[in-house]
Amino acid sequence: KSRWHARYFAAGLIAFFGADCFTPSFRHRRPTGRVASAVGGATVASVLDDAFAPGFMATGEDWSYAKSSERPDRPLSNAQLAVLTARSDRAGFLQLGLQYGQILTGALLIAGTGMFGRMLGTCLMGFGLVTMGHCAQHECVHNTAFRTRRINNAVSWLVSLPRLTNPIWERMLHKDHHTYTNDPARDPEIMAGSPANAVPGDIYSYVTKVLRIGGGKYGLGVWSARIAILTSCAAGRIVGYSGFDLVPEKKAKFVKADLQRSCRLQLGFYAAIILLVAYTNSWAAAAKYWLLPMLMGEPLHAFFHIADHLNCEHDYKNGRANTRTTPAPSFVRFNMWNMNYHAEHHLYPSMPFHQLPAAHDALQGHFAHQSSSAVSMHRDLVAKWIPHFQERLKLGKEKVETEWVPCAE
Repeated sequence: KSRWHARYFAAGLIAFFGADCFTPSFRHRRPTGRVASAVGGATVASVLDDAFAPGFMATGEDWSYAKSSERPDRPLSNAQLAVLTARSDRAGFLQLGLQYGQILTGALLIAGTGMFGRMLGTCLMGFGLVTMGHCAQHECVHNTAFRTRRINNAVSWLVSLPRLTNPIWERMLHKDHHTYTNDPARDPEIMAGSPANAVPGDIYSYVTKVLRIGGGKYGLGVWSARIAILTSCAAGRIVGYSGFDLVPEKKAKFVKADLQRSCRLQLGFYAAIILLVAYTNSWAAAAKYWLLPMLMGEPLHAFFHIADHLNCEHDYKNGRANTRTTPAPSFVRFNMWNMNYHAEHHLYPSMPFHQLPAAHDALQGHFAHQSSSAVSMHRDLVAKWIPHFQERLKLGKEKVETEWVPCAE
């Protein structure tokens, strides 16, 4: 019986991570039709110029540092962008519905009696909840998941609830992240010490910051920061990614009223849930169907998400080198709303999630950083980058080239 459990568990790992994670190769579809044509042409596309607006004050949807027609790193033509920036309510609701279906399937497995079924259900439910809370929220924050802002705003708030995050707060900081990607002085993710942009210096940092297991204030990791963000913003103190660093008033004033109201509503929702759980004495069910899946889902999500800007160039004007694309199995791509195609997304943030695979095909060969798989990236991180990081800092270099040999310089 235990032998069959081991076989099922191994099959589950392969289904989750994908067979490509255990080999260096990964196959992609070939670009076809209008999207495949005219890549790298002489004329830089300008169809996005009207949507251009930089930084935290941006009201447009292309949060670039300059107009699209003025960016030499953007190779796609107007004809291609007309196809690749088309949004679809049908694609958005289909994706959302299927992901809720996965979460429900996980809950049904948790309710079963078999240990393996409960473990698999916890992983399915947790990975679905966490990726929905990050990736679906992220798409809605960009107003690309659905055609109208009203739907994007409503969905972004709903999917954020299980993960204790707020979409208005995320949009405020995410605009600067796109305008000044990987700039140590202006990208909020780097300024907050986010592991998404810097190589961790030791294994402890890798476990706590990269995989989000423990660490942080009171040993609660990201959860202490999220609780601090919600409570501080509800009180009118607008804070950044750490949950304790105040956002400058010149930035905070643009969102303070809406953000304060949204966070108060969110905390009211949580208070109602806690009262309901206490009244019905459903603490065990809350742990089984929310706490444990979330604790399981965060590291699984971080395993794939963390590669987005790790060890990439600190040049916000070079969208082809400051972000990494990491191929992933179809199950992971589905749950992450194709956000593993992160370099494509950062180069053209107005593209909706369902167009990113086609954009990936059209932009083949244009990016400086692409790992063969998430497993390969983590192997480089643990075996090559972390052991050499401190030595590289002594040389005044933050990046650690994958093939760098210690003491070779």
